[in-house]
Amino acid sequence: MKSIGEFFVKIRGKHAEEIFLRTIVQKSVKELSGADVPLEAIGFKPKTLILRGLSQSAKSAVFVKRTAIIKDLGSRQNARPIQEIRFEG
Repeated sequence: MKSIGEFFVKIRGKHAEEIFLRTIVQKSVKELSGADVPLEAIGFKPKTLILRGLSQSAKSAVFVKRTAIIKDLGSRQNARPIQEIRFEG
């Protein structure tokens, strides 16, 4: 039986991976569209990137550059394939 410490190491690793992926998304969106997206506004669903609470101008900028952003995210990471960008809120 594994110890509780080993369990928490696994959870900590998953959390670090999630933050790393969100940071990649944040940098890609900023570089390609100029929109600032806070880390807490980034979420994922299967093959979909969810951006929450953006201003209308930021949504428009991301929408115009969505194809380039999706391509850039695919080249920067392999953990989560992204095929679509959705906006909430």
